[in-house]
Amino acid sequence: MKSDRARKISRAMARFRHLMAAGATAFALLWVTATGAAAPAAAGPEDQILRLEDRWRLAQKANDAEAFMTLLSPDLTFIGTSGSLRDRSDYMASRSGSWIPRAETYEYSELRVRMFGDVAIVTGREVTTGVGVSGAGRFTHVWAARSGEWRLVAIQRTEIADATPVR
Repeated sequence: MKSDRARKISRAMARFRHLMAAGATAFALLWVTATGAAAPAAAGPEDQILRLEDRWRLAQKANDAEAFMTLLSPDLTFIGTSGSLRDRSDYMASRSGSWIPRAETYEYSELRVRMFGDVAIVTGREVTTGVGVSGAGRFTHVWAARSGEWRLVAIQRTEIADATPVR
């Protein structure tokens, strides 16, 4: 049988363990709140546009007509490096002769996204590598949110003179 002193010590130790656990939990909650470590921040519209830009780049590399239909607005305006003006159907028809799918690589860099409500303007640099298709250019993409879906409504490309692709 425990003595009164032993019971008091046992109860004090149990209270101490309980307080330590509560203190550790409170500290962890404060730490998570202060550092934002609980969960990643919800992706903002800029992040969504950057993901769409990557889908668009991959669709061009794969010459993916289904992705073109999803990503391109029916009223797309496309201005090519030669100054040609195309709508969505003309753009898609021109893809059979595109050098981008034949390139070894097709990459974007220097992306900059500016948001204007339901419109996003993206500027960047594109580079292709490969035999006979190496080149570099700059582009402007205009995305518009319509009925909750982001679509490319305008594309303009300019070749960088020192890296004109061989076609």
